[in-house]
Amino acid sequence: MELINRSIQYTLSPENGSTDNVIVGVYGKTDNLEISANLKIVAADLESQTTFDDLSKKQLFALTVKKLPALLPTLAYTNYQFFVQNDTPVRLTAYSDLSNNGSYISLSSTLDQSDFTDKAIESVGYEDVKSAVKTILSQEFPTS
Repeated sequence: MELINRSIQYTLSPENGSTDNVIVGVYGKTDNLEISANLKIVAADLESQTTFDDLSKKQLFALTVKKLPALLPTLAYTNYQFFVQNDTPVRLTAYSDLSNNGSYISLSSTLDQSDFTDKAIESVGYEDVKSAVKTILSQEFPTS
């Protein structure tokens, strides 16, 4: 998945004006996934002896993209909706989100029968949907 940088927001220290943290906005879309995220980058995410003010927009975006895969497995699945054709479910869209220490992720995943190999799409449940989305995410965002 190609991700784009949508925004960068700096939070400055009221004491000395140095950058305390950065929120980086990320967006990406494929045929079956759409992700929108604002991830908080803190000093612990930086290399030793590096400050936020040393980093370019590209470097901050790279840090964010590196951090994203670790957060995806912690998404909460809030809802899924079936799309029916001729009284038969043909696909579903699962909605997931995360709000964690200043980072926010919103994900929608469109799944069809090919994503469920062991049961019919009309009989899938929450855990089936969660597992199918996890499989797609692991392909799009490998952790190694």
